[in-house]
Amino acid sequence: MLLSIIVPVYQVEKYLKTCIKSMLDCHGFSYEIILVVKTSCDKSEYIANDIQREHCDRVRIVNQDGDGLSNARNVGLRYAIGDYVAFFDSDDYIDATAFSNLMKSLESRMPLDVVISDYYIVGNSDNISQVDTIEGEELICDNGYLEVFLKKRRNYWNAWQYVLRRNFLLENKLLFLEGTYSEDIEFATGVILTAKRFAFYGKPYYYYRIGREGSLANRVTLKHVVDLMNMLSISIRRILKADFLYNDILINKLSLQYILSFVMIYDVDMEDKNKSKEYIVKNKKMYLSMKHIGILKRILLKVGIAPSAYVLNIIRSVRRLVLKMH
Repeated sequence: MLLSIIVPVYQVEKYLKTCIKSMLDCHGFSYEIILVVKTSCDKSEYIANDIQREHCDRVRIVNQDGDGLSNARNVGLRYAIGDYVAFFDSDDYIDATAFSNLMKSLESRMPLDVVISDYYIVGNSDNISQVDTIEGEELICDNGYLEVFLKKRRNYWNAWQYVLRRNFLLENKLLFLEGTYSEDIEFATGVILTAKRFAFYGKPYYYYRIGREGSLANRVTLKHVVDLMNMLSISIRRILKADFLYNDILINKLSLQYILSFVMIYDVDMEDKNKSKEYIVKNKKMYLSMKHIGILKRILLKVGIAPSAYVLNIIRSVRRLVLKMH
């Protein structure tokens, strides 16, 4: 079994060596690392080429042929030859031992379509917290556990928490929508609705950095708001058309994300605040029409965008203070 690890590389000179080194420490299974490089104004491309020269047996470099994270991941998938693929971000890193143990367990349980894992969150003060929703530290190969996972996890759509069978993605045309933000939501929804064989891994191996300086994710624009609304709407419409046992749970998660997005009106530039609010309001009717979104969510929807956003902003500020996050 071969794993292809796809890593977009752009403006990450401070983090790239740590990221790739953590993967090169993996052992006990076969893997390739595909660095999808886009030219930037820092030394990322130079560092990537240096790593590739030193580890030419494990690392390949391909050039990105468009813009954005989605395009980079799709390019990497096009070049991948592994039985399985993982999409890791170049400013994050992994625990090589935990990940190696997962891959060795997966090799004895093939073929699975999807493996979903817990992970760590690394704040900008290097404080670490664990997202702990999957029981134990052994691979759980049980489709029925999907219900447990979805109920416990606030969101299910970070692409880097998945290991995916490559042919499953290709056969079902599960690619990342390009030219948009929040693409992970639509992608992961498609994966959940389409996969036939799931597994879950409770020993975290992925360290996800938040609030890092220079991250594009830290600057919220009107396009971020519009794209998030669109990705949520596309995903909900897809769920409503699907014959899926846990439709209500998925819709609840997406509805919650819609409500949490109200706080984005505090993040955009002042000139875009009203436009953002208008676009969020425009989508509210769809969520109010949902039957199973819960009393608290319905109250927040009826209270209105601005008052709910005010409350959510206070909660977010307190949370960041407690967790020492940006």
